[in-house]
Amino acid sequence: MLTAGGVPVSSLGERIRSTRKELGLTQSQLGATDLTKGFISLVEKGRAKPSIETLVLLARRLQKPVGYFLEEGTPLGKKALALALTSAWTALKRAEFTEAAEAFSEALAVAEQQRDESAEGESHIGLGSALAGLRQLDLAREHVQRGKALVEAAHAPRHLARVSQVLGLIEYYQRNLAAAREHFREGYRLVQEHGHPDVSLAGSLLLNLGNTYQEIGDYAEAAHWFREALSALEPTQDLYRIGLVHVKLGAAHRETGNHDVALAHLIRAENIFELLEDISLLSKARTSIGIMQLEQGEVDDAIGNFERSLHIKERISDDPERARTLTELARAYVAKRAFPDAEKALAEADRLTKKLGDVTEGARIQVVRARLHRGLGHLPDAIRHYKQAISAFDGLGMRGDLAAAANELGELLIEQKRPSEAAPYLARALQELKTGKTAGRAPGKR
Repeated sequence: MLTAGGVPVSSLGERIRSTRKELGLTQSQLGATDLTKGFISLVEKGRAKPSIETLVLLARRLQKPVGYFLEEGTPLGKKALALALTSAWTALKRAEFTEAAEAFSEALAVAEQQRDESAEGESHIGLGSALAGLRQLDLAREHVQRGKALVEAAHAPRHLARVSQVLGLIEYYQRNLAAAREHFREGYRLVQEHGHPDVSLAGSLLLNLGNTYQEIGDYAEAAHWFREALSALEPTQDLYRIGLVHVKLGAAHRETGNHDVALAHLIRAENIFELLEDISLLSKARTSIGIMQLEQGEVDDAIGNFERSLHIKERISDDPERARTLTELARAYVAKRAFPDAEKALAEADRLTKKLGDVTEGARIQVVRARLHRGLGHLPDAIRHYKQAISAFDGLGMRGDLAAAANELGELLIEQKRPSEAAPYLARALQELKTGKTAGRAPGKR
């Protein structure tokens, strides 16, 4: 009897034939245009062996996980498992979270069938990461904790860095930024201690660490960690993450007033994403360029970039980024005093953030709505929205945004000749700016 890497081909062929008949497919229909009827016949009779890539294709057409057609502990099964994990991590790295979740689920089924405890744990960890990207945080935590137990039992410490990364992302999305930072630091330590097959993981952890500082408004500290991330990533040629770091560095330098440096990073990111033909990330780069143009007073150019970015995000149904861009577009329309357009953009941004449950973007919308009412002369409404935004930023620990909103409200109250009411807000803005400069720095790093 012929074998395929130690697997009796007839066993594989029998499963393919049985499943094909259950679905009512002919051999020609199963083969479609890329596999001949004769080849399918030989496989089913055990006289030919499919490559692992062909087996994955057949499994998909037969509506079964590839593990269904494999036997435990065989080279073919191990190759299928490696292929499934590689495909899943590639999708995750490109932020294709739905595809990644499906691929990790398939890898998990193969790992369980192969009784490979380390790969099973890795699959759970990867699935948890994909679910975190989809904001299914409770389920993500369950999978990553299960994965942690499995890789510890299998004595595979190299996977623990990813556990820290996913737990950090969950805390980050839940706005527990201090806890997120600790997880990212621990993940980076583990990569340095144990190493990892994904040589860009260290850079990814440093990038996420920078993101936590950016969220609290400590842009100088964020820029420090983004530079560290870029240094770690540049030797890897991981253009996707390198481009992301350039976007983040552009935003951090923009916030600290280094507009020329910011623009250089953003243009570099734009070039990378065009090279990768990644329209999602290209749209993020253009949103960041638009934000900088708006802050430099180039309102029409900013609106053009926001609208181009929004068009891309609508095509790919990226609702979180659509909401963010709509908020910035509304801010640009307010600056242009195109108030009806601003109200329309805010209404759609608000609808999306409520659907997503995104309290962070909801708070930013309140600030723009306050500016809109201020421009319209509806000052009581403006004050109310500023106060709502300040309260939300306070609860989220977003000191930079809180300081900006408190300062704007203080200035508005001064204009209304209400200095006693303005004083606490101006003082709070100053306090948060001072705190943001000293919060959470790593000893010995700066």
